[in-house]
Amino acid sequence: MATLGMRPLTEAELAQRGPGALRASAYHAVDVLRWLARVSPATSFLLPVSARRGLLRLAGIQIGAQVTGLKQCGFQAKRVSIGDGSFVNAGCWFEGAGRIDIGRDVFLGPQVMILTSVHEIDESGQVDRMPVAGRVCIGDRCWLGARAMIMPGVTIGEGTIIGAGAVVTKDCEPGAVYVGVPARRIR
Repeated sequence: MATLGMRPLTEAELAQRGPGALRASAYHAVDVLRWLARVSPATSFLLPVSARRGLLRLAGIQIGAQVTGLKQCGFQAKRVSIGDGSFVNAGCWFEGAGRIDIGRDVFLGPQVMILTSVHEIDESGQVDRMPVAGRVCIGDRCWLGARAMIMPGVTIGEGTIIGAGAVVTKDCEPGAVYVGVPARRIR
């Protein structure tokens, strides 16, 4: 009888899990430090925005000179670029192994989530443990409302507005307005 969900790891998979944290290479140690810089310390509301931008740049995030906000955001994704003049509101989350490209003068509302990885499901209903990465591109002068969720592989055209709480699962045309779950074009 097949059950839906994630299958347990096999003995062989458990044996291949790699070295422990204490024996990690210097490369992994630097990667851990960069990860720490991408999460809450770098985006603390106690720091001025210039310090937040600087710490995130040290962590490998590409941030334009006039990007503001960046309070209490999480950057799990390593490959993120945010264009000049953009505003990233509090609590935004940049997830996954894929690339995230955000254009110039983009406004992200509070708690916007940009996801770049999914776990595929095979014919028997088993969820693959290894995520598959997708790229997310957000064009110049877009507005994303509070708690909008952008799914992997999506491109949002220039000047597009995404309503609060929308879940964007497909590409969005430039200069349009999308709302709902899943997001649909209303204008």
